[in-house]
Amino acid sequence: MELIPYNNIITNVDKKNKSNIIVNEIFLDGKIKKAEQIDEDEKSFGIFMHSLILSNYAEVMKVNNSEYNVIGNEFEKAIFKFTASKGFNKGLIETIAPKVNELTFEYDNNLKVSTHMINEKMRIVSKGTPDKLLKRCSHILHDSKFVKITSMIYKEVNSKLFEMIERCHSVYAIAIKDISKINKILSRDTYVRDMTLVALVGMVVT
Repeated sequence: MELIPYNNIITNVDKKNKSNIIVNEIFLDGKIKKAEQIDEDEKSFGIFMHSLILSNYAEVMKVNNSEYNVIGNEFEKAIFKFTASKGFNKGLIETIAPKVNELTFEYDNNLKVSTHMINEKMRIVSKGTPDKLLKRCSHILHDSKFVKITSMIYKEVNSKLFEMIERCHSVYAIAIKDISKINKILSRDTYVRDMTLVALVGMVVT
């Protein structure tokens, strides 16, 4: 099961105006949809949106009573704008699922990992290049259920990834993993092993 090299996934967007980066399409629940079409009709919508927010590193700074400034690179800002357009409050979600700072780190330069407390358990949320993250996933989120990845599913995901590469400037993957607070894992490599693929996110520069 060979993945498409990530070198073929991202083009050089530095030549264009990064301020116009937007979320364009998403692979979720086995389908690719335009970003604006993703809504509550998708059974995995809630998990996806929460994972997207928790893996977003943009910071919101209050300027005055009515204005806010979003700080972060243009990709992070684009994700923030997308989640906000769907009615999600980043600050509220992060309050419900607070970050465990000592278990939040960058792994192997291609994966970012953040850990959050949810209902007395720890949820690991990872985002990164599809070639690095997909090979670490043993399950995929489908209709809000964790489904074991088979050879057929793997090929289908890779096929959808290729389609997204053809249309998008950048594609990255999001995956999650829940662990018990009591059985805290110490090895960083273990944190990004046997994860569940949530979605692929395609972004464009307009």
